[in-house]
Parts: sequence; C-alpha cells; structure tokens
Amino acid sequence: MTSFYDDPDAALERIQADIRGAQERAEQAARFKESVDRLRGRARSPRGEVTVEVDTGGQLVDLRLSDDATEIVARDLSALILDTVRAATRDAAQQAMVVTAEMFGEESPVTAQMRTELAPRLG
Repeated sequence: MTSFYDDPDAALERIQADIRGAQERAEQAARFKESVDRLRGRARSPRGEVTVEVDTGGQLVDLRLSDDATEIVARDLSALILDTVRAATRDAAQQAMVVTAEMFGEESPVTAQMRTELAPRLG
C-alpha cells in the first residue's frame, strides 16, 4: 500500500473527492433545513371549534376559533386549545420524520438522531 506522500496525484484526487463529498453533504443539509422549515403541523378539535397550525418547533403559527368556541367554558376551551396544539405538534413532528427518512434513509444516523429529538413530540 502506498502512503499519502508516495503518489501526490492520487492523494490530490482523494482530497478533491473528500471536498466534493463535503460539498454534497452541505447542499443536502441546506435542502433538508429548507424542507423542514416549510413544514406546518395542523390539527382541528373533534367538533371543529379550534383549528391550530404550528411550525416544526411546535411554535404556534395560527389559531382559529369558531363561533361555537365562545359557548365553551373558558377552562374547557383552554384545555381544548392545548390538546389541539399538541396534536398539531405531533403532526409537524411526523412530517419532519418523513422528510428526514426520505432524504437520509430510514436507518441513517441523521434519521435516528431526529427520531430521538422528536420522540417527546411524537407521543
């Protein structure tokens, strides 16, 4: 086996291949981030009084209350809103898992890491 310094052309080829590989991984990571950033989880309460949209971080993006929501006791409405936000958060996490598995493969370390990070939101 030749050493790194025995064949400078081969060494240069390996370095260039490593650089190309790093550039491809960086581009893939940027595409992944853009895809995940665009995701929105959505949920609607069983009777439709509350509709919620969250981003992949679980941050509330939109909250809509139907006119029927005003007939619900405040304590119950609060609980219904929180339950619907949790459902939307699960939806966003599930979508993020699908995107991750599609981009990196179901068994990749990236997918495994994402699964670990999203486990609390997946329920």
